[in-house]
Amino acid sequence: MFDGLGIMELIKLILPFIILEFALKAFCIYLIIKNGVKNLTKPIWIIIVLAVSILGSISFLLFGRREYLND
Repeated sequence: MFDGLGIMELIKLILPFIILEFALKAFCIYLIIKNGVKNLTKPIWIIIVLAVSILGSISFLLFGRREYLND
């Protein structure tokens, strides 16, 4: 499938996904530190976000984020 591509073409193809993953991780860590978490503790959520590829960030956004009511 990628037989005809050189190393630079592969890097250009994969680089946007790597940047997106790091940006999502940074955003989740920012939310953890700034807003706190709903369940577990802050260090545990940071470890989950950093250790578990993109699923750690998604699981934090779905299950761990503290929700505030804007009154």
